Amino acid sequence: MHVKIRNLTTAISLIMSVNAYLTSLAANIGHWGIDENGLPFFEYVGELPAKALMPNGKEAKLPEDPWFILGNYQLTVFPHVSGTYELITGQRSWARMNQGDRMNSGSNMSRLIVNSGSQPAISIDLVGESSISADPAKCSRKFGCGYALYQYDLDSLKVTRRLRAEPSLEYNQGDPAFALEVSIKNTGGHPIGLKYAEGIRANYCQTQYQRYPPGPLQFDRELQWASDSAAIWVDFLPIVHDPLMLVTEDQISVYDTYPPSLFLYDDNQSSLSLDENHNLVAEKGLALQPGEEAKLKYVIGFTFDQQKQKHIADIAQRILSLPVSSQWPKVLPSFNEEPDTALAQEMIWNAYVLEAMATYSNLYHETKIPQGTVYDYYWGQHASARDNFQHALPLIYYNPELAKSVMRYMAKRTTPTGDIRLIETGSGWAETLPYNTSDQQLFFFLLLSEYLRVTQDYGFLDEVTEYFPLGSGASGSMLDTVLHCFTYLKDIIGTGPHGLIRLLNSDWNDNVYVLNKVSYNDVIYSGESHMNSAMALAILDGLASSLQAYSQQTENSQQKEKAQKLAISMTKYRQQQLDAFMNDLGNRDFTRRMYFDGKAVGEDNMYVEPLGYMLQIKELPLERKQALYKAMVERIYKNEKLGARQQQAPDREAPGLEKGSRENGGMWYSMNGPIIMGLNTFDHAEAMERLRQQTFANYSKQFPAYWTSYWSASDNTESSLLPSEGLADQSLDYWVIPVFCAHAHAWPLFCYFRICEIE
Repeated sequence: MHVKIRNLTTAISLIMSVNAYLTSLAANIGHWGIDENGLPFFEYVGELPAKALMPNGKEAKLPEDPWFILGNYQLTVFPHVSGTYELITGQRSWARMNQGDRMNSGSNMSRLIVNSGSQPAISIDLVGESSISADPAKCSRKFGCGYALYQYDLDSLKVTRRLRAEPSLEYNQGDPAFALEVSIKNTGGHPIGLKYAEGIRANYCQTQYQRYPPGPLQFDRELQWASDSAAIWVDFLPIVHDPLMLVTEDQISVYDTYPPSLFLYDDNQSSLSLDENHNLVAEKGLALQPGEEAKLKYVIGFTFDQQKQKHIADIAQRILSLPVSSQWPKVLPSFNEEPDTALAQEMIWNAYVLEAMATYSNLYHETKIPQGTVYDYYWGQHASARDNFQHALPLIYYNPELAKSVMRYMAKRTTPTGDIRLIETGSGWAETLPYNTSDQQLFFFLLLSEYLRVTQDYGFLDEVTEYFPLGSGASGSMLDTVLHCFTYLKDIIGTGPHGLIRLLNSDWNDNVYVLNKVSYNDVIYSGESHMNSAMALAILDGLASSLQAYSQQTENSQQKEKAQKLAISMTKYRQQQLDAFMNDLGNRDFTRRMYFDGKAVGEDNMYVEPLGYMLQIKELPLERKQALYKAMVERIYKNEKLGARQQQAPDREAPGLEKGSRENGGMWYSMNGPIIMGLNTFDHAEAMERLRQQTFANYSKQFPAYWTSYWSASDNTESSLLPSEGLADQSLDYWVIPVFCAHAHAWPLFCYFRICEIE
């Protein structure tokens, strides 16, 4: 098989096609362009606060200061339109290093004090929702791959602030810091004296506790100075009243008593201090003649290293020695064979966001791509396992080393019995409560089967990893992990009365018990999931074939025998599922959703969850696939602008979960992706049309008033059943952090690669 993918070097010719890529229709928000590196950027032209009305005239619930993303595997930064930014660490516990006064916010300062002639000195704030960054007439705001660029046009002064984060070049490295480059030019006819101050608040807050302040852990600040006066940093020292909180650094714990240190490196011989608001501040006096320009450079970040002064200096010198954005074209796909420039650039953007979101674990020594939005950046959970598997799917085509790291990470979060722990909090604390799900192993098999199919890297099955909990001494090869997980699926999750895979607490839809008020113990072993069975039928055939191919290549006799037995068992299990699924389907056009509490759910009401995988079942005749898709168009695509909604006609309603919202009829990227994959098995053109429906180009065309339509999204949007269609859930607090979610980038990118494969 040959796969149509990109060269690593971005095609310079794309720069000439910039006009073709200006897809945004709402000039009051912004537009896309292509920068000097041939990479996409978005220029935000709207005012702050950002507000929009829904079609019913009510104000949409949207954050008023939109944000973008910078980062690498060691760093996450959310630069806001206002010039403020959130500096986030996820190597251990999710935390904001510069927590602001509100939840999900950061705090930094950038100030000019201008002294011109006999006039009184003028203080100008360059960042903040009430600063000149909020005024598009005075500040240009551009956000690209690895940078945020603010250009201020002031009386007699032009000021530029560029935040620049360099990419990770290996799956286990990257610098946890960004460069801040400032230029100040006197454009007037008279000399100008001024002071420039740049600062960041030293306020460490574990994200998991920001909703419940002050939380069980508090931290003292201890200011430290570099001996050469080039840097200052703050060590955060835990205040511990319970000795059980103090574990060793490599032990798992729901608490994290080993936070990194926040630093500010100054390359300008500035005055460095910690002010009364706990800001690390660098202040520099300047005198500019007419036409003269001053350039200032800073590096801001955090470090876990014990040799802090040396580590900070090494990071700063490495970052500052690199030309602007020189590294990103080396790590991003260019899609230079795609004739639609706008589509190619959007796919590059998707790949960039995944790279910027990817987060290395100091405990597991591997990197994964978080779900983002509410789970990670609001609740502070490394969640969930099924999401992490999905986000790695497109990496198979252009960054297979990172895809393998994701699988090793999740293997280390798997017990020796094959139980993949769903959620991780604190530093490596992974547990099953409150969910005992039935689908995690299937999502692992989805990623692994696709990886082996595309790369044919069967040697990956020989790699050995530890199992959860780390330090227990249990380990095994990746083939062992497959065996344990399959055994867990087959024998522990098991099958129900109809022969279908059990539901347990829930499958993908982990809101089952919100919508169905029943006794847990009455249904956990009787419920069955049509989605799980459809997934098994779509995935296990290819995985079994790869195991057979591996057994024919390996020279390890034990591994060979194990792979052969596993492939045989997997094939027999799949056949049993096929018989049960087809018997249950009968002459129906679409499958039921599940058996729950002694009832069949989805007899007449179509649910999306099993359908994408049902379309991928090779034994399902073409005419039945076509009939299924026709029914889907009528029942769950009708009137929808972005994709199929989760169900045809929600008949349940829970507090905070309206009909047409989230798991009760919303539009999900993770459910529409499998539909595109299924369509691609028999109708490539229709698969591409549905992919285009999922793009930000279409999103912003359909919902131009919402800033969340343009460059990222939540994992789901409200469907046409609600006036809030196209927005993140408006009923609870999901709307407060609607971006960035990796689903909205990973699934369209993976589906694009799948559609473009050349047999």
